[in-house]
Amino acid sequence: MLDVMSLVSHPQLTLRQLWHFVVAAEAGTMAEAARRLHLAPSAISMSIAELERIVGAELAVKRRAKGLTLTASGKTVLLQARELLDRAHDLQTMGQGTRAELAGPLTVGCFMPLGPVIIPPMLSAFAEQCPKVEVDFLEGFHQEMQDALLDGSIDVAFLYGAEISPALRSATVAMAEAQILLPSGHPLAGKSSVSLREIAQEPLVLFESEPITQRILGLYQGSGLEPLIRHRSRSYATVRSLVSTGRGVAVLFQQPALEAPYEELNVVLKPLKLDDGNIAVVPVSVAWPHTSRLNSRAQAWVEVAAELFENAGRRG
Repeated sequence: MLDVMSLVSHPQLTLRQLWHFVVAAEAGTMAEAARRLHLAPSAISMSIAELERIVGAELAVKRRAKGLTLTASGKTVLLQARELLDRAHDLQTMGQGTRAELAGPLTVGCFMPLGPVIIPPMLSAFAEQCPKVEVDFLEGFHQEMQDALLDGSIDVAFLYGAEISPALRSATVAMAEAQILLPSGHPLAGKSSVSLREIAQEPLVLFESEPITQRILGLYQGSGLEPLIRHRSRSYATVRSLVSTGRGVAVLFQQPALEAPYEELNVVLKPLKLDDGNIAVVPVSVAWPHTSRLNSRAQAWVEVAAELFENAGRRG
């Protein structure tokens, strides 16, 4: 097995070799890596060959038709190389001390139901404070986002803080409350809150994506009720559309202070009141791999998220 610790201490190792390898691995071909780095393909190939000599293992198989295919050792080195490059960048910018001076790429992920609520305000708030950071984002389902974190495709991800892999670390930035989604003309639309018993005989449009589905069904079970499921959908937008056309009601976990103006969608969102008078909540968290230290850009993203949600909570 490759001793990745040798990468940190080996005196012949250079950041340039690591950078060339990372770019080539992400680009998929030497030609594309050369284009991105404004170098000759032979220079990148020599750099990677020297890195392989130092590490003592083949990192990538080069095939003309398929481009670069990372070996098992290559995948391990890729994760370590990214972390070392991030640390080097942190050292370089340590004396600058402000978010405004942070620079470089940041790829964030988001569990799809949270995307419309979180991504637009986060991008705006982050751009104001870290204008030099180039942010890209990827949406997907809960497990997809966790897999992307673990394979290094993304740096951090917004997830519901439930059923998070022990291989990930997370920081809670907000609490999403259980809400009842009703058509705007529903008899209960004027109430300040709604209980499950009040909608027990209504057809349910169930949002079907873990871990939220089990949380919703658990609320019914905890109240001794059996949901009358009419439709199932993996899309929050489809759930809202079905409710707006009178196909049923829905139970969602939302962050109300950041939510869209639902009146325009012919639906209303009401807090779900449990039998004991409490409100069910699920954490909204930012997660990253347990084996990695947050780089300065990702750390800033977490901090801006916490500030944004805290301020939204005060407004709410």
